[in-house]
Amino acid sequence: MVWRRFRVEIHIGFTAQSITTQLIENKLVVILDIFRATSTITTALAHGAGAVYPVSSVEEAYRLKNIYPEALLGGEENSDKITGFDLGNSPLEYIPDLVSGRKIILCTTNGTKAICNSSGAKDIYIGSFLNASALVRKILDQNLDIYLACAGTKATYSLEDTCCAGYLIKLLSQWLTPKLSDAALGALALYQAYAENLPFHLSKSRNGQVLQAKGRWADIEYCCLRNKLAAVPIYREGIISVTGVQCPVLSLPTFVNRKP
Repeated sequence: MVWRRFRVEIHIGFTAQSITTQLIENKLVVILDIFRATSTITTALAHGAGAVYPVSSVEEAYRLKNIYPEALLGGEENSDKITGFDLGNSPLEYIPDLVSGRKIILCTTNGTKAICNSSGAKDIYIGSFLNASALVRKILDQNLDIYLACAGTKATYSLEDTCCAGYLIKLLSQWLTPKLSDAALGALALYQAYAENLPFHLSKSRNGQVLQAKGRWADIEYCCLRNKLAAVPIYREGIISVTGVQCPVLSLPTFVNRKP
């Protein structure tokens, strides 16, 4: 398929708190929380989960659990599994045997808040390095300005989210003639500088260092894989799902938690 080159504007926001209705109205929004919420959501749906319900608080998670008692509770607070939940926020926990056909209620420190804050957009997609190419193909089917919403870390800039935004800009620029904001140009330059060894560079980020301290190097390696999943999750009316025919999971290496 060949897409025509049309001009779109690409903007970036660096925290969940920076997302406002005015910024995202009539735009296509891509939520990015690379370490680890959007990587986990994409993995869970690629592995057959029926739907993901993002929530911004533990109280909301348990309220939904009362409505959907068969659902799995997943999520983290300050990178640790929430007490009483079935799963944490490591994408490597969301294996087909556990999640296939299941609803998942997910609560995280940053990512699910960014998703819930984006409800005023035209379309809302869940992005990651893992599904970048598939996501770009979906974006190219629409003629909308794009807002790359980095979740950030507790209302501050996040290196890994911005780097993934830069990768998406690189892929989109192969097909579009985008008008890039200064922030978008900076994200593209960041990705180009880090592209040859993403795990090494992004492990130095604040979240990367936290994951290493908790023995989660495998999460860093996995979340930095490019174009391994064909699922493109979309958020509508409080639910994240994959529309259309489910695409296969591409070949993934085996990961173990080890030091770099």
